Amino acid sequence: MKKKIGTVLEEDIFYEAKNFAAREGWALSELFQAALFSYLHENVAYNDSLRSCEKFCSHGSSLSLDEINEILQEDMLAL
Repeated sequence: MKKKIGTVLEEDIFYEAKNFAAREGWALSELFQAALFSYLHENVAYNDSLRSCEKFCSHGSSLSLDEINEILQEDMLAL
């Protein structure tokens, strides 16, 4: 079931989204739905990665912060 919503956007963002949707052959609502879905699910994966990193680091590690960040970036790219 779909739910109608109303929102206010910055004018330049609105026109950029409208042009992007037109180029892709999507309705504007399809673009917003896909973007929101992606944001919500990527955010969950990011938070899971942070919790994993905190748990891993709480036990001590010889990895540098840069090495840990590299591992997290690889995990995020695998999604």
